[in-house]
Amino acid sequence: MKKIILSIMMFMGVLSAFAAASVELHVYGKSNSLEKRTVKLQDMGNGVERLVVPIREIPKDCLRLEVHHPDAKAKKSDDGYWVAPNGAIGSFKLDNGKLSMRRCPIHLHGIKHKDKALAAIVKGLRHEYSLEVVAKDGNYEIFPCFQIGQMGFSPYEDIVIDYHTLSGDDANYSGMARAYRKYKLDSGEVKPIKERMKDYPYIEYASKAPEIRVRQAWKPAPPKIEYQTVENEPEVGVYVTFDRVGEIIDMLKAKGVEKAEICLVGWNISGHDGRYPQIFPVEPKLGGEAKLRELIKKAKEAGYLIVCHTNSTDCYTIADTYSDYIVCKKIDGTLQRNAAWSGGRMMNLCAQISWDNYARRDLPKVRDLGFYGLHYIDVISCVIPYDCHDKMHPLNRKQYSDYVNRIMAFARQTFGGVASEGPYDHVAGNLDYALYVSFNVMGKQNPLVDRITPLWQIVYNGIILSNPSAETTNYAIKDAKTRLKQIEFGGRPAFYYHSAFKSDGRNWMGNKDLRCQTQQEFEDSGNAIKSAYDEFSKLCHLQLEFMDSHEEISKDVFRTRWANGDEIISNYSSKDYSYNGKTVKPMAYEYIPASKGFFQRIIDWF
Repeated sequence: MKKIILSIMMFMGVLSAFAAASVELHVYGKSNSLEKRTVKLQDMGNGVERLVVPIREIPKDCLRLEVHHPDAKAKKSDDGYWVAPNGAIGSFKLDNGKLSMRRCPIHLHGIKHKDKALAAIVKGLRHEYSLEVVAKDGNYEIFPCFQIGQMGFSPYEDIVIDYHTLSGDDANYSGMARAYRKYKLDSGEVKPIKERMKDYPYIEYASKAPEIRVRQAWKPAPPKIEYQTVENEPEVGVYVTFDRVGEIIDMLKAKGVEKAEICLVGWNISGHDGRYPQIFPVEPKLGGEAKLRELIKKAKEAGYLIVCHTNSTDCYTIADTYSDYIVCKKIDGTLQRNAAWSGGRMMNLCAQISWDNYARRDLPKVRDLGFYGLHYIDVISCVIPYDCHDKMHPLNRKQYSDYVNRIMAFARQTFGGVASEGPYDHVAGNLDYALYVSFNVMGKQNPLVDRITPLWQIVYNGIILSNPSAETTNYAIKDAKTRLKQIEFGGRPAFYYHSAFKSDGRNWMGNKDLRCQTQQEFEDSGNAIKSAYDEFSKLCHLQLEFMDSHEEISKDVFRTRWANGDEIISNYSSKDYSYNGKTVKPMAYEYIPASKGFFQRIIDWF
């Protein structure tokens, strides 16, 4: 009898006889049959309960596995909201609706009921689930769905989820994000910028400098030819030569932009997305290696950081080392083909191959050109880790993530810092700047969503520099709402010459763009960057502080508060808003420094 009881406890993943609550697993077999299991949670103390589902307890024919927590439910019109990993929140307002989120930039979701909240942190098998928000007949539920059979893999680690019960001032999305930040810091996976910059001073410099990306050359996108060779390659268009970038540097210095980080995009052979993983030689039409070295020297003399854009995840048939061997394989052995860009039909490059054959060989050569700063590796923080089923170099998603982190750690050591495109936090320990946290903060959302919050920024501001959204790139030349969102979410300014480059007009950073072909465009671009630099200079110290809270304090009025006590009040309404004796104008903000005591003012004075 004892053996039977022990076997049942092991089957349910129970390690503590005093677990305080239970969840229900919905296990769907390949015939779509449903088995429900009740599993007790382990009491971890301090309001945290843990679910562990060992690998051995996941049936071999499992198609998907859903985890339903009894407190992650609500009814229409209940007081509260749900929170998704991308910062989306939604009140309980609809009878029916569904949101399914496979791309989870952080592994946190939650729900708020009146004065209580539940935050769920997915720790085990975190690359293999989607977050589901379902409203049916006025009944709401938020839960993770592990897509095991659907994704064609065998589980390689236990499912682990920690549930945090939050109350008081923590019972909101800010409190959920702070709990996640604490988990990341306590794990040692990430360190605050204030600590890292002691070893990597370029990060401190970047925290005070706008990012200025210059797309220099590219072939048509979408491509005219999907499977390119040297013989059939479309012509490379040249838009901003190395000499012209030098003139931009001179112009910015003359206007009083004292700090900037220049990032060259499409400096490599055949321009942006030209022949990856091949990047050398330097594109001759831009001026070749000699002119590039002159430009780097000029940037250094101006006191600017200068880095470049490379790629460690994509490959094209035109590359000098291309073969099908280097491509990630699907479970049936076929190639993992992806989107079509300037170099043709892109395929997913296996991270093990990328590390072994390219990153270790090429990144030191790139550094030898003279680049230094937060080196930019495209896409690597903007996609769920791939898997690879090639028998010669198989990787599950966790192993793929490990190789990606090797590449990024090596790049940080080589250049002094690392930047990439997105916010995915499997690389948070090696990421210093995210070009954008979201593709869509202000645009159309799922009907269940009320708005997007700076959930990611509450976790990572002070740890990773960031720009809020693709939409806020070039924010200084965009509308008032976009400019306000940049400030509200604590962004480091991101500017992009030729952010809009696709011939089909589908430009995810918008079509309002920086150009430098005519003298008027040249001057206008400099004025935009200078205005943002002046504004940012008054706020850049907040890049090193944790963003501690964010809330709507009145209809369309938001308060962002940092750990040092500073606040920004953002007013999206059509009326003046009064806050602590200050008037916040419509579609404007007020920066309110923390009030300091007498002795602190004396210290500041000295």
